[in-house]
Amino acid sequence: MATDRRGALIPLLIITWIILSPSPQHDHRAVIGNTRPKIEDAIAEEQHSLEVLNNSTYEASRFKTDINPPWLGLNLTGFEEDRTYAWDAWPHIRGLASQSTEWWQRAIRGDAIEPRPVPLYENVTGYVQGRWARQALPDHISTPSLNLTAYAPENPFGPVQPRDFQGNVSGDAGDVQIKLTQSALAGATLGVPGNITEMKVKITLWDDAIEHNQIQLRGVYFTEAAFGLVSTTSDKFAGIFALPHLMPNDYTFNLSRTVLNESISKTIARQISRDTTSLHPWTTSTAENNLQDPFVSPQCELIVWLQQEEPVSPPAQRYSTGFLAFLERELKFPTGAFLPPVPEMRFRMTAFSPDCGYIITSAGPPTHSAAVANHLTGPKMPVQSSRGLHAVLLYTGILGIQVLLLLRQMREASTPSTRSRISFYTIAGMALGDGFVTLSFCTLGTVLDGLSLNLMAAGFVGFSSMLFFGMRFLIDIWAVHAPELRRRERVEVRAELRRREEIMAELRAARERRAADATAAAAAAAAAATPTTQEGVSDVVITTEAAVAAQVPAQSTLPHIAEPAPTEAELTLPLPFTAARPLDTGATPTFYMPSDQAGLLPAQQAGLMPIAPLTPLTEDQTARLTEMLTDARVPSFASMYIRFFVLLIALVFLSLNAAGWPSIAQKIYYTAIAFLYLSFWIPQIHRNARRNCRRAFEWEFVLGQAALRLTPFVYFYAYPKNIIFARPDYIALAVLATWQWLQVLTLLSQAFLGPRWFLPASWMEPAYDYHPILRADAEDSTLPLGFTPSSPLAARRGSLPAKPKADDSNSVGRGKRLFDCAICMQDLEVPVVEADGGEDGGLGTAGWVLARMGYMVTPCRHVFHTGCLEGWMKYRLQCPVCREGLPTL
Repeated sequence: MATDRRGALIPLLIITWIILSPSPQHDHRAVIGNTRPKIEDAIAEEQHSLEVLNNSTYEASRFKTDINPPWLGLNLTGFEEDRTYAWDAWPHIRGLASQSTEWWQRAIRGDAIEPRPVPLYENVTGYVQGRWARQALPDHISTPSLNLTAYAPENPFGPVQPRDFQGNVSGDAGDVQIKLTQSALAGATLGVPGNITEMKVKITLWDDAIEHNQIQLRGVYFTEAAFGLVSTTSDKFAGIFALPHLMPNDYTFNLSRTVLNESISKTIARQISRDTTSLHPWTTSTAENNLQDPFVSPQCELIVWLQQEEPVSPPAQRYSTGFLAFLERELKFPTGAFLPPVPEMRFRMTAFSPDCGYIITSAGPPTHSAAVANHLTGPKMPVQSSRGLHAVLLYTGILGIQVLLLLRQMREASTPSTRSRISFYTIAGMALGDGFVTLSFCTLGTVLDGLSLNLMAAGFVGFSSMLFFGMRFLIDIWAVHAPELRRRERVEVRAELRRREEIMAELRAARERRAADATAAAAAAAAAATPTTQEGVSDVVITTEAAVAAQVPAQSTLPHIAEPAPTEAELTLPLPFTAARPLDTGATPTFYMPSDQAGLLPAQQAGLMPIAPLTPLTEDQTARLTEMLTDARVPSFASMYIRFFVLLIALVFLSLNAAGWPSIAQKIYYTAIAFLYLSFWIPQIHRNARRNCRRAFEWEFVLGQAALRLTPFVYFYAYPKNIIFARPDYIALAVLATWQWLQVLTLLSQAFLGPRWFLPASWMEPAYDYHPILRADAEDSTLPLGFTPSSPLAARRGSLPAKPKADDSNSVGRGKRLFDCAICMQDLEVPVVEADGGEDGGLGTAGWVLARMGYMVTPCRHVFHTGCLEGWMKYRLQCPVCREGLPTL
């Protein structure tokens, strides 16, 4: 029989897709009619905007508080008068964002403020998060109207109407997370006074009404005044070029213009030298080169003012400016000094969208109580990296303990008898979870800064747990389960073949009855058609064969002309319309199914099925057909291996795709994945019930794996300072924990109350119980052999009495008997139902159920200690006394 190679189809398709997929450098959108600008056009536009910035002055801006219309705008994209943006609201925005304290007013003028009255961080690289609230526009300013048609990009098939503006906040409140990246101080390098740096900001907004949006912004940060101003930049808004004009005074305008001029010039030089192929290096979206994409909606522009507040110090502590500077130096250049808890940064945010016309501010004093919301808080980048490192090390330790428990369980389940109790799918579910963690860590390593090496190391431990240990255990389990599965499938195939033979027998009987009825009807019709003879002459009986022969026409006297043999083409052509059609004779048609594998013949040609219809199968044909169908139904471990990895890769790609779903959909998906992952004990519960097996795993393995595999979900669902900033969800965690420990309690109850105690008896096939209720009745005795006075096999003593007595050789009190275990040769006291003890003699209660767990009775009625017989059955499924076969546990 040829080898089945269908399992290699999936890897072949993946390799083909990788080879034939277009190169990332190939611009597949460069087709006829595409209006996407070239990089030369982008460079020309950037040089023009930079020239406008360098030739303009702060007085040319309309945003000074003492300047009102007439229009004194800028010749930059997004600042034209016909745009109808809500620029008249900027003085109001600047009033909300700026501070009125004396030290801040002196800082924005460049005056010395030593010492600073409020301790603040110099470097603010890190993460902050909190709540935001929507603010109303001033009454005299109307909300701009969004003309989606004006932003419809052209393509060969005409303009594509965008569905909506991305980032258009419609709710009144929500969550916000900001990643701050501050560059090195640029003041001394550029020869300008003051401390000013560039800043990159990635904002993630969660709207309580709709999904979340990610926005990238660029700008500057003033370390003396502790505020930053960042803006988006796109084809419809030259935010980075106009940012200096949004500053509060001439001093900050000149500083920011000098820094941005240097930065923008370097970026344009990299574009000219083709060191970067990005058309918009300051793109709004998190994915570059997607502006002008006909399938991407336009983005609401955003200008964000970030003002640093006093850090969140630990309770009953307040750090000074000098001590905060010491913490910063130690975090940047560690010397091994003992550090107290590092206070979290705190920022006040004011965001304004000129084209979409909304204002949002961080929730906190004075509009909100500090107990409810205290603006945006979060750790510095070194602190967050340290937390991530500790989390990765903790999970690596968890993986190591999981591997240790698995190795101990593999050593305990080293015989076919013990491996047959373990569910293949339970171990496969654990291995699948380890593989998912491996690929997830490798993916997070490309995203989280400073944790790539640690995540890769943790992923390697998970990979080792899955491939080297989990798969090795699965191979050992499958080697024991495969013969059992074949036996079960063989029984089903034989049952199906018996049903087929019964159906074929009924069809043969029906055909015979129909033929007999047809013969009788033909005979009756022939008798009725015979003419009446003369008187005294008997009727002539005409048989069916004679009647049929009489209907045969006389042969023609013309000479026979030989017809030419039909050609192959004539044989393959359909019959003419006027040709006689075959009649339905009632015979069962025989179909010949072509094989899709070389060397495999149809069943009839292989001699497995009879050629003639309704012919009964021979014994040899039945045996060969049974084996063939059994082989087809039982999968090989190679096919299970391929399914395992295909499912793993599909789950990883689906989870990565789910990261861009709406927040509600994300929550439902990841919780469902966690629920399915923590259901790996369900196959073992089912196998225990089907095989009537009380215990398959060691208790340390069950309890350890349940606790360890639940720990990561506790970290992400209950710890608010986790490395991915997942919001706590205690309800989902409670559901997952309850579901996990409910399975563990079910396994425990199966060990003590019986594997099928929660199932109706009709749901499962009967199985032998090694812990039966022993009865002392003379008529219905279930005591072990040799200890029932009326037993005819009293001479065959399976166990020796420990203390023989005259009245009852085994009685040690009412309801108890004493025996000797033939394995350890020690006393064994078992509870027994007396003759007048009722139906179960009270042995169905919880206390007696535990007492019954101390002994085991074999089908040949020999009694042993539970531990002794279980240890024996790990190596032999034979009775230690009479060598009769024993059913598996």
